[in-house]
Amino acid sequence: MNKCKEMECLMVEIIKHHSKPFTYIVFNAGGQNMLGELVEDDIMGVLTSHEVKLFYKAKQTKFLVPLNKLRKMIVKPKYYLK
Repeated sequence: MNKCKEMECLMVEIIKHHSKPFTYIVFNAGGQNMLGELVEDDIMGVLTSHEVKLFYKAKQTKFLVPLNKLRKMIVKPKYYLK
């Protein structure tokens, strides 16, 4: 929580995407608004090394993440309606 004293942070929930391999969906902590998608290789850019261990080993999904990291790493999906 020390990283959020100097910058704005957002509580997010990271959940594995069910249809895309190596992709995760990022929601706000309430789970009501989808923020975007995150490729598995980019998780290290968003979470600290301690949080990555919690994510994979302890199956923790909610984290407090600085907004500037979220803006750089999250990809907004493009859905096409037919």
